[in-house]
Amino acid sequence: MTSQSLKSIKNAISHWYLITIIGVIFILLGIWVFRTPLASYLVLATFFSISFLLSGIAEISFALGNRDNIDNWGWFLASGIFSAMIGILLLSNPALSMVTLPLYVGFGVMFRSVAGISFALSMKDHGDEYQSLLWMSIIGVILSFLLIWNPAVVGLTLVSLTAITFILLGVGAIWFSLKLKKLHNIPGNLRERER
Repeated sequence: MTSQSLKSIKNAISHWYLITIIGVIFILLGIWVFRTPLASYLVLATFFSISFLLSGIAEISFALGNRDNIDNWGWFLASGIFSAMIGILLLSNPALSMVTLPLYVGFGVMFRSVAGISFALSMKDHGDEYQSLLWMSIIGVILSFLLIWNPAVVGLTLVSLTAITFILLGVGAIWFSLKLKKLHNIPGNLRERER
């Protein structure tokens, strides 16, 4: 086992459940977008901005709470700051045009997906199953490019792509948090075996 793996196992990862909360927020957001395809973009922008702000705050809390326990905690911090900034920008200008909202969402999803790829590759170093998170993150990058490439798309196509992207991000976050919970439980199991 590498020293990096031992460090991760010895230091119990606290606050793993914050990533689960982020995942649930994104899944609920995706379901809401599917259920209300004709909602005005003003309501959509407000809901998106609040969800980005809350998930950003949760991710910043997770990063700062685990800065001594996780080697790549800076990715969580950067992702949280980026999400919170998007939320603040969207809240400060609720009358965003239909063209601007998909760009904000597209770049936010792209950043999270790239961070997901980094987390998956980090999990590969620990010998853990990482391919599911890697493929979900790659799909997230592709969907974010579609949102950015054609932001003028109006109607069900944009709503469907946005909803699918958020659901995938949510599932990926929950999957990753369960892996963190597993790492959180390992030190206790190791202590029991040593007795």
